[in-house]
Amino acid sequence: MTYKTVLMHCNDNRRIKNLLAPTLIIASRFQSHVVGLSVVPPVSVIPVGAFEAPPVIVDAHCELYRQEVPAMRRQFEETMTGKPVTSEWRDADAGPFGVADVVLEHGRTADLIVASQTDDDWPAGGWLDVADRLALESGRPVLIVPNGQASAQIGNRILVAWNGRREAARAVFEALPLLKHASATKVVRISESDVAEEQVSPDICSALVRHGVKTVGTEIVTSQAGVGPGIMAQADAFNADLVVMGCYGHSRLREFVFGGATRHFLQKMRLPVLMSH
Repeated sequence: MTYKTVLMHCNDNRRIKNLLAPTLIIASRFQSHVVGLSVVPPVSVIPVGAFEAPPVIVDAHCELYRQEVPAMRRQFEETMTGKPVTSEWRDADAGPFGVADVVLEHGRTADLIVASQTDDDWPAGGWLDVADRLALESGRPVLIVPNGQASAQIGNRILVAWNGRREAARAVFEALPLLKHASATKVVRISESDVAEEQVSPDICSALVRHGVKTVGTEIVTSQAGVGPGIMAQADAFNADLVVMGCYGHSRLREFVFGGATRHFLQKMRLPVLMSH
């Protein structure tokens, strides 16, 4: 497995540099084809309440978004020019659907999706930031990039959060192309109990070593603050530039319910995280 097609969801000119930096590092490493995807959000339909009165259609936010697209496309194309990758820009319109539905349709044909962390302080984030849904519904590994400073490096020192569950297994094996290139990989299993936890199941590190991953046995770490903070603390101590972990949760209509560790990372992440569900 390798990342021959990388889809980058571009939705905010302020943050596109944050996305371009790790995307280009990964795409150059695997000589990938990079797709920059922009999706215009749907219009808002507001009922007026009067009997048989037509609803009010609000599309000012759509027009504001369209005005940003040329600048995003220019940054994308200038960054990809002269690099050991091929690339294309796609403009799409959500129409009557949500932005996530359109990105999901394109993303399921890619080997890797790159998206921005949700910005809760951005008024447009409610309909344009969709990393949570991509991780939960795409069936593809999703690299979520934090809204802080752009990463100067990614995939050199990787922390793997392992607990033996299906989502963690998918994340680890879908991250294999990056793990095989890393100079150091640490696998941790976070326990919230002071009681010593024995390694009773087969160690994932044995399988990773057979793939040429530079790692040793899984380290079991106690974190009374919780799994999410425990993973973050281990990432800081290891000086990791990427975290690999399963995305735990489910969706019901428009409600998304995530496990504690997933929710913690989606809200507090300080470094890129590759998630899979």
